[in-house]
Amino acid sequence: MTRAICRSSTDESEAQEMTQEVKLSSVTQSTVNLVKNIVGAGMLSLPHGVAAVSASPQAVAPSLILTFLAAVFSAYGFVLIAQACEATGESTYTKVWAKSVSESTKLLPAVACLAKAAIGCIAFSMILGDCISLMLAPLNLPAVIASRDAVILLMTTVVLYPLCSMKSFAPLAKFSLLGVLSNFYICAFVVLRCLDHSYRKGGSLVAAAPAAPQFAAPTGAWHTVMSPGLSVLLSILATAFLAHYNAPLFLEQLAPDPKTGKKDKRFVVVSVLGFCTAGLIFSLVMVGGFLTFGSSCMGLILNNYAAIDSLALLARAAIVLSLVTAYPLVFLSLRKQVLEILGSKGADFANQRPRAMTISLLAGVTAVAFKLRNLGVVAALAGASLGTFLVYVAPALMVMGAQRRGLVAQPEGPTGQLARAVQIFLVPLGLGLGVIGCIQCLK
Repeated sequence: MTRAICRSSTDESEAQEMTQEVKLSSVTQSTVNLVKNIVGAGMLSLPHGVAAVSASPQAVAPSLILTFLAAVFSAYGFVLIAQACEATGESTYTKVWAKSVSESTKLLPAVACLAKAAIGCIAFSMILGDCISLMLAPLNLPAVIASRDAVILLMTTVVLYPLCSMKSFAPLAKFSLLGVLSNFYICAFVVLRCLDHSYRKGGSLVAAAPAAPQFAAPTGAWHTVMSPGLSVLLSILATAFLAHYNAPLFLEQLAPDPKTGKKDKRFVVVSVLGFCTAGLIFSLVMVGGFLTFGSSCMGLILNNYAAIDSLALLARAAIVLSLVTAYPLVFLSLRKQVLEILGSKGADFANQRPRAMTISLLAGVTAVAFKLRNLGVVAALAGASLGTFLVYVAPALMVMGAQRRGLVAQPEGPTGQLARAVQIFLVPLGLGLGVIGCIQCLK
């Protein structure tokens, strides 16, 4: 659902920049880092998105097409942000907006990025509570320590607060490989359980599953395509592919072409490879989870697997370890966004009372995580309200604004006019998906 919702959406570079000089990355290194930045907890809600479309296996084909289109448009939005950065000479999402669109409305992307970071932390807390409570279920421990809310509270006070209070998060960067391996294991696990039929009728684990798999008879391709649930899937995809707040950082760290000294073509290659690779991983988890449980897919697909499933236990342990090490980095993003909006007064408070600042933010995140139960709804609502703006609308507006202000040349020729048409199309597309997605999620 953040790397979301969210996903492990903030990579180790944010921690390293606190103590080290930025090192330029090759195309391969940048692509790997981008995949790590995109692929995360957000993919765990995708089967729920397909289930919102239809309970029929026929929903798989249109869902795969939507995933491909979402990857393409997300990559294009990522490239547009880089173009806006180069046109304005700025290196943050908010500053690029202020210089290319409007200084008076710069709070709009700032608030969107703040809300995205907050929802990322909330989603992480929800996943930790769900997964650890299921891991503890076979032990028959008292609810006071093994219930979902108790786990969230204990993890926040005993584990997350000390980690988020560290003066430097650089030591956590070494655990980035752990997150990558955990995501690949979860992907392989979901596909394996789909293929071995353990949760099908007569399967060895179906009786122990929280909800029996349910599928509907085929209803026709047109009925599937016209399902209002498509907006839910698109919203979750917007959250899953959301890494655009880091586009300026990736551009800054990408090594230029040694022949031309420019980065634009290299950045396009990184964006296409990164988002397409992430789309492939998302497709495997999405299809594998849905074809295993059908309309019974929960907002967090790992909740569908039996507590006695040993491979599911390892999958939950993997995501817990990954999220625990990634949480402080996502929290750092939240803290930065809060301080950017509060200005000098907020910075003074954070410097004078850093622990109070950390406790206040964690308390707010934890309180919301207590109340919210369905990660799929959170991911879909976040994607509809924030993801569509940050991925589709804002990048197009920033590039067109830079062109209008003369910061970059107007598009010329057939290719330039096509690019202009796509940019114009992205604005109503993002706004429309956002409105429809929010309405559908709140029903």
